[in-house]
Amino acid sequence: MDKSKFMTKGATFIDRILSSSFFKEALVKGENLMVNNKYGLLNLVKNALIKVNETASKSNISVVRLLNHYIVLFSQMIKAYVQGTYRKLPAITLAKIAAVLIYFISPFDFIPDLLPIIGFTDDLALVLWVGKSIKEELDEFEKQM
Repeated sequence: MDKSKFMTKGATFIDRILSSSFFKEALVKGENLMVNNKYGLLNLVKNALIKVNETASKSNISVVRLLNHYIVLFSQMIKAYVQGTYRKLPAITLAKIAAVLIYFISPFDFIPDLLPIIGFTDDLALVLWVGKSIKEELDEFEKQM
């Protein structure tokens, strides 16, 4: 039996996104921005905020508001990190956030954003996964804002 098919069949939706070539590429790009291009991180934040604002203006459903909340919070964390006003972020946390923002702004990912309604399912799942995995860091950051 092909082990990769077995693992894919039993994998959760988020596992499939995380193991996709789209997310792996976003993670590499995020790590590269983090290490080599702090201004690129700020440009990433700008593009993510533009996209989430466009998404939020088209829909008022609660999941879009939740997506908006996390994207704005992630963006604030990156801006504070780049500006040097908040340095409590572990490198792995910053890399995860950058990768999620890169994945979010890309129209072509695990489920292309061009597909009506379901196109943001993977983006939302990934954002919520990262939000949950860095909850303590998010809570600490929000306290200091």
